[in-house]
Amino acid sequence: HGTYFVLIDISEFLELPQFRGFTDLEFCEWMIRTIGVAAVPGSSFFREPVNHLIRLHFARSEETLNEALERLAKLPKLV
Repeated sequence: HGTYFVLIDISEFLELPQFRGFTDLEFCEWMIRTIGVAAVPGSSFFREPVNHLIRLHFARSEETLNEALERLAKLPKLV
């Protein structure tokens, strides 16, 4: 009754000055370098030009997910 990933709309991030002009791939690369959390660009799942979605995978151990949450909690301070 479920899945192990979620698509997240990053449109509001892409409107910020520091991300203006970024693709979803570039945003994912920024997340890896800056936050330490990997995501997959949503554009890799669509034929249409979709650039505002990223996919997070959460079929991981509870320890790994908690670490990711701690890292993602720092996101508001970094943008």
